Amino acid sequence: MAMSMIAELFDAAVESLGPLWVELSFLLFFSLGFIFLRKDTFRRQGAKKVSTAQGVKVRAAMPVRADSKWKKSLDAAASTCNNSDVLSTWRAEQKSMPTPKDLMKPVIQAFLDAEPDALLPEIMDHIRQHKETLSNVWTATSILDTVARAGKVKLMEKLWSSFSEESMSKNASMFEVVLGGFASAGQPEKVKEYKAMLRQANLKLSPRGYSLIIKGYLKNSLVDEVLANILEMCKDGQQVPGFAVAQFLRVSIDTGKTSAVYQVLKDNQIPMQSDAISVILEGCSRQKDPKMAKLAKQVEMDARAAKVEFSLQAYDSLLKTYAQDCDQRVFDIFREMQQNGHSISEGLCVGLLARCADAKFLSFAEEIIRFVQAGSGMSIALYSALMKVYAYSGMYDKACNLYAKIKEDGLEPDAMMYGCLMKFAVECGRTKLSQTLADKVPHMDIQNYMSLIRAAGRDRDVNRAFGVIKQLRQGGMVADAAAYNCVVDVCIQAGDMARAKELVREMKKLGLLDVITYNTFLKGFCAQGDLKGSKAVLVEMESEGLTPNDVSYNCILNTAVCNGNLYEAWDVIDKMEAANIRPDRYTLSIMMKAMKKVHNAKDLNRCFELLERSKIDPCSDEILMNTVLETCTKHRDYDRMESLLVRFEKSNLRPAVPTYGSIIKAFSSLKRPEKCWQYWEDMQNQRGLVPNDIVFGCMLDALVCNGLVEQAVELFQQTPLTKNAVLYSILIKGFANSQQPGRAMDCFWDMKKQGLKMNTVTYNSIIDSQARPGKMEEVSELLSHMAAEGCRPDAITHSTVVKGYCVRGDMDTALKVIREMQREKLPHDAVIYNTILDGCTRHKRMDIVDEILKSMDEQGVRPTNFTLGIIVKLYSRNKQLDLAFRAMETTPKRGNFVANAQVWTCLMCACLTNHEPDKAVKVFHDMKFAGQAPDSKTCTSLITGLIRARRYQQAVHMVEEIYNFGKGVAKGRNNCVELDCLESLLAVLVQEGYKEELAKPLLDKLLAAKVPVSGTLMACAFEMGPQGKGGPRSKASAPRGGKGNYRRA
Repeated sequence: MAMSMIAELFDAAVESLGPLWVELSFLLFFSLGFIFLRKDTFRRQGAKKVSTAQGVKVRAAMPVRADSKWKKSLDAAASTCNNSDVLSTWRAEQKSMPTPKDLMKPVIQAFLDAEPDALLPEIMDHIRQHKETLSNVWTATSILDTVARAGKVKLMEKLWSSFSEESMSKNASMFEVVLGGFASAGQPEKVKEYKAMLRQANLKLSPRGYSLIIKGYLKNSLVDEVLANILEMCKDGQQVPGFAVAQFLRVSIDTGKTSAVYQVLKDNQIPMQSDAISVILEGCSRQKDPKMAKLAKQVEMDARAAKVEFSLQAYDSLLKTYAQDCDQRVFDIFREMQQNGHSISEGLCVGLLARCADAKFLSFAEEIIRFVQAGSGMSIALYSALMKVYAYSGMYDKACNLYAKIKEDGLEPDAMMYGCLMKFAVECGRTKLSQTLADKVPHMDIQNYMSLIRAAGRDRDVNRAFGVIKQLRQGGMVADAAAYNCVVDVCIQAGDMARAKELVREMKKLGLLDVITYNTFLKGFCAQGDLKGSKAVLVEMESEGLTPNDVSYNCILNTAVCNGNLYEAWDVIDKMEAANIRPDRYTLSIMMKAMKKVHNAKDLNRCFELLERSKIDPCSDEILMNTVLETCTKHRDYDRMESLLVRFEKSNLRPAVPTYGSIIKAFSSLKRPEKCWQYWEDMQNQRGLVPNDIVFGCMLDALVCNGLVEQAVELFQQTPLTKNAVLYSILIKGFANSQQPGRAMDCFWDMKKQGLKMNTVTYNSIIDSQARPGKMEEVSELLSHMAAEGCRPDAITHSTVVKGYCVRGDMDTALKVIREMQREKLPHDAVIYNTILDGCTRHKRMDIVDEILKSMDEQGVRPTNFTLGIIVKLYSRNKQLDLAFRAMETTPKRGNFVANAQVWTCLMCACLTNHEPDKAVKVFHDMKFAGQAPDSKTCTSLITGLIRARRYQQAVHMVEEIYNFGKGVAKGRNNCVELDCLESLLAVLVQEGYKEELAKPLLDKLLAAKVPVSGTLMACAFEMGPQGKGGPRSKASAPRGGKGNYRRA
C-alpha cells in the first residue's frame, strides 16, 4: 500500500515537472561546469588564506595586475608619443613588475624609434625577470609584430633566436608575423626558410598568415612570389581575399605581367570580384596597346560568364579601351551603361572623344555627341574635343563648321578655341573664315597673327602677309623670327623670290635669321627646280654659322628627285650621313617616291638598304608607309609588301582614308581580295570613315583585278558616291578582262545617258573591251563617238585598235593603221609596235617582222623591255635562237634601257624550248650577274626545263644554288621554286632510281631550310622502293646531265 502511494506520488511529480526537465537539466549541468572550471580559483583562495594565517606573503602563481600608478604614468607617456618619457617611466619600475599587455607594443616602438640597439638586451632581461608572466607566445608575438612592422628584420631575426634560446614555445601566429616581416622586406629566400621551419613544427599558415606574406610581397612588387603564395593558399583550401587579388593585379599591371598573371588566375579558377575586374580593366585602358585591348575583351567576356557586376569604373575603362581600339563593342557598352542607370559625366565624354581623336574613330565620336545633345547639351569643352576628332581625321572643314553650331547654342569660344579654328580654317582653305575669326578674338596673340599670315599664303597674297606683320607691330607686339619666317613662306608659295630675298636681308639686319629661315628660303629655289641655287643657299647658311639639318638636306634631295637626277639624290644622302644626320621618314619617303620611276634593281636595293639602316619603322608614319607600299607594288616586290602589311597589322597605326586605299591596292596585288574587303568594311563600319572616290576606285579595281567582277558590279550599284567616268572605266576593265564586251557597252550607254563627259582614257578602256574579242565594228562606232566629243585618239587608242585587228589575225589592216598614223604624223610610241609584233608572234607572220622593226627605227621609236621580250619569243618560236641572243645584245643599246628580269626569263625559256638547257643555265647565271634577281616564275621554269631535258643532277644542283643551301641565306617567295615543281622533281628522282643518291639528300636540305614540302610527297618518297617504276639505273645508263655526264654550265 505504502509502495503504491509512493509510486503514485512519483508519477505525479514526474508529470508535473515534465515541462521543466529541459530547464532543470540545463541548470544542473551549468552548475557542475562552473564548479569544475573554477576549481583552480577555489584552490588559490585556500592557499592564500593559509599563507596569510602563517604570516607569509606568497605571490600568486597567476600574473598579478601591474601597479595602477605606474601603468597610468606609462600610458600617459605613450599617449604623448614621447619616446624618452616612455623608456624612462618603463625603466623605473620594469624590474619590479611586468609590462602590461596593452603597453608592450608602445614600449617596443619607443625602443625602435629612440634606442634600437638597447631593445634586445633590455627586453630579454625584462622577460627573464618576469618569466612566469612574460615568457609566453603572446609576448613574443607582440614584440615580433611591432619589430616586423618597423621593417627591422635583422633585429626581428635576433629576437627570434633569443626567444628560441629561452625555450619559449612558438605557434602559427608567431611564425606568421615573422614571415610577414621578411616578405615586407622583400626577402623571399627567408620566407621560404621560415616556411620550412613552420612545416617542421607541424603548423599550418592561416588565412591571416598568407595575407601578411602577400601584402609584404605586393609592397615590393614581387609578382611571381605573390602568385606562388596565392596558388599555395588555394591548394591549402583557403579562400583568397578579394583585396589581395585586386592589389595583385594592380602590381602586375605596373610590372607589365598583366596578361600572364590573369591567365594563371583564370586557369586556377581563382574568383575575381568586381574590384579586381575594375583594376585590370583600368590597367588595360591606361596602356594604349592592341594586346591590352585584346586582354580587356577577354576579361569582359569572362566577367560576364561569371556574372560579375561591372562598376562605374569598369564601364569607364571598357569604353576608353574600346574607343582607342576602334572596337564596335564600344557602342553596346555605351548603351548598356545608360540602361543600367550609370551616370555618364561630361568629363567621361570629353575623355572618350580624346580617345576617338587619337584613333580617328569618327562613328563613336558622333554617337557620343548624339547622346550629349539628347541630354544636358553641348559645352565648349565637348565642342573642343569634337573639333579635335575632326582635325585628327583631316576633316578640317567639318571642324570649322562647328563654329556656327557653337554660336547657335549661345556659347562663346575661348581664346584657345579661336586659335584652333583659325588654324583649321587655313588648313581647309577657308581664308575668309580665318579673318572673320581673327576679328572675334578678344586678344590676338602671336599664334593668331601667324594663322592670318598662313591664310594669306593659301591665297598667295604677299601684300596681305606683310600687312599682318604691320598690324602686329601696331598692336604693340614684337614680330619674332617665327612670324617673319611665315611671311618668307608666303613669298615662296606665291613664287615671289625677289620679296623673299629682300625680307631675308632685312631679317639679317635684325639678327633674326635662323635655320628655319634658310630652310624656307631653300624651299623657294627647290620649288623652281634650281638645284644650283639651292646649294648656294646651303653654303650661305653655313657661312652664317648655321648648321644645315635634315630639313635642309631633304629640300635639296626632293629637288634632285623631281629633276630626275638620281645620282645627285644619292650624293645628298651620302653628305647627310657624312654630317651624322640620320635620314628621317621624309628622306625615306622622297627616295621611295624616286623609286617609282627607277628600273634599275641596284638603286631599288640601295633604297631599301637605306630604309633598313635608318631603323625607322615604316608603320610609324602614314606617308612613309604609303610610299613603301606603292614602291613594292610598282616593282612587284611581294615579299617586302607582305612583310610590311604583317607589321602594319601588329602596329598601333590608325590609317586615314587615303592610306586605306594604299592598303587595299597592296592586298589586291597579293591576290588577297578577302583582306581588301576586311579593310573596306573596317574603314566604314568600325572606324566610321567615309571613303572618297579614289579609295572607292581602289576597292573596285581590287575586285576587278582579282576576277570578282560581279562583286564589283554590286558594290558599284550600292555606293552612295557620285559615279564618274573613272569609276565606270574600272568596271569596264573588269568586263574586258572577263570577256563581256556587251556589258562594257552597256556601261558606255549608261554614261552617255547620264551626260558624263568621257576623256581619252575612258574611251580607251571601252575600245579595249571591244578590241580584245575582235569586235571591230563596235570599235569603229566608238571611234566615231570619240571624234564627235572632241577626244583626240592617243598612242594607246591606236595601239588598242591595232590589237583588235591582231586578235582577228588581220595583220595587214593592223599594219595599215600604223602607216596611216605615220602619214598623218600622229604621235606614236613603242606600245603600238609591241602590239603588232605580238600579233605577228601569235599568228606566225614572220614575213612582216623585218618591215615593222625597220619602220620602228625610221620613226625614231625606241624599243622597250616589252619589245625585246616579244622579239625573243618570236625568234624562239621560229627556231632562231642565235637571233634571239643577238637581239638581247643589241636592242637594249638601241633603246637605252637595261633588260629586266622578265626579258631574261623569256630568253632562258627560249633556250629550254629549243632544247639548249646548258645555254638556259648560262642565261640564268648571266641574269644574276646583271643584277636582275630571278623570281619564282624564272626559277620554276628553269627547273621544269631541266627535268624535261632529263638533266636531273643539274636540276638538283640548281635548286641548291637557288636556295643557297649551306650559306645561311634565307630566300623569300620571289626567288624560290614553286612547290609543285619541287614535288615533281623529287618524284621523278625517286621514279628514275635516284632516291638515295639525289632525292633524299635534297629533301633533307629542303626540310632543314624550312621549305614547305607536302606530307604526301614525303611519305611517297620514303615508302617507294629504291627501284621505283623504272628500276635502278646504272651509272652508264644515266641520262644526259646525270651523274655520268654532269657538266656545269
